[in-house]
Amino acid sequence: MAPLCWRRPLLGAFVLGLASTATTAAQASDAGARMERVADGVYVIIHDNATENSPHSNTGIVIGDDGVLVVDATYLPSRARADITLIRSVTSKPVRYLVITHLHRDHNGGSSAYRDAFPGVSVISGPQTREFIAINRAATAKAGAAPNSPLRAALAALEARLAAGRDSAGRPYPGAVVNALELSIRRRRIELEDLSTMRVIVPDVTVSHEMNLYLGSRRIEIRDWGRANSPDDVTIYLPAERVLFTGDIVVQSPLPYTGATWPVEWSAVLRDLETTPITALVPGHGPVMHDHAYTRAVRELVDGVMSQVATMLSQGMTLDQTQQHVDATKLRGGSPAWTSAELDDDWGITIRALVDRAWHALRGLD
Repeated sequence: MAPLCWRRPLLGAFVLGLASTATTAAQASDAGARMERVADGVYVIIHDNATENSPHSNTGIVIGDDGVLVVDATYLPSRARADITLIRSVTSKPVRYLVITHLHRDHNGGSSAYRDAFPGVSVISGPQTREFIAINRAATAKAGAAPNSPLRAALAALEARLAAGRDSAGRPYPGAVVNALELSIRRRRIELEDLSTMRVIVPDVTVSHEMNLYLGSRRIEIRDWGRANSPDDVTIYLPAERVLFTGDIVVQSPLPYTGATWPVEWSAVLRDLETTPITALVPGHGPVMHDHAYTRAVRELVDGVMSQVATMLSQGMTLDQTQQHVDATKLRGGSPAWTSAELDDDWGITIRALVDRAWHALRGLD
C-alpha cells in the first residue's frame, strides 16, 4: 500500500493512458504537458510523469473577468513554472487563487512557483489538508533528497546502467534504450534538484464545508468533503459551465488510486458527485470525462469490494483470508480503461489495497 502522501504510478500506464487519449481543442503544449480547453476560459493541463515512479497531478485553470483560479500545483516547482508559462499563453490575468484538492504531494509540491510568480495569490485547501501539508511536506521533500535516499539510489543505478552500455547478456543497448535511460536520468536529476530546494507553501485559506468564490461574474463552488480518497478532499465546481474538478476522488491513470483511502466515506462522496450535472469532469489524474460513467464505475468497484469484505468479516475471516477470497473479476469490467491484460499485476495491487482499507474501515479501525 502506498504511504499516506504518495502513490506509485502503475508501471508507466499513467503516461500510456494519457498518450492514447484524443486531445480536444489543445491550446498550448510543451515537451511534458498539454493544455486542453474544456469550456470557455476553462482549461486543464495534463502532464507526463515527473519520473517513471512519480506522477504530476492534472492542473485546472479557470479564467475570470479579473483573475485566474488554478486547481492543484503538481509535484515539482519546475513543472509548475512551466505550467505558468502555459497559463500565460492563454491569459495575461494574474493567478489570484490556488486551490489544493488534498495532501498528496503530487498535487501541491509546486505551490511555491505560484507564490513566486503571483505574490498575492491565496492558497486554499481543506483544514486538515492545511495541517498535513504543514507537518509532512518539508519532511517528505528532505527525505527524498537525502544523501542515502531511495531516489538517489535509483538515479545511481540508472547512471550505472547507462555507463555500462550493455545488458546482462553483454549486448549493447539499442538506441531506444539509451534514449529512455537518458530521459529517466534527466528527469530524476530534476526531481532531486527540486526536492533539495523545495519551499513549502502552507495554505492560508481553508474551507471547512463550502465556499463560493467570484472571479468577476464567474462563480466557483469549492466544497470540502472530508474523508474520501484522502483524509480531506476538496472539489471545485463551475455551476454555469458545469465543469467539475475532483482531485483524486476520481482518478483514471488508468486505474483508480485505492491505497490510504477511506472506502465507506469515499463511496458516499462518489454517489453524491454522480448527481452533479457536468459537461466536463477533470479527474486528479487521467483524461477529461464528459459524463459520470467512470465515476459510477469507481463507486461500484468500491461498493462491490466492501460488500464482499463485510460478508467475510461476518464469517470471521482474517485479513489474509479475506485477501484470498475477494473476487473483483466482474467489477473490473466496469471501465474499459481497466481491462487490458497489461494491467493484471497493477489491478491485483489496486484490489489488495482496497481490500485492506475496506477491512480496516468496516471494523472501525480507522
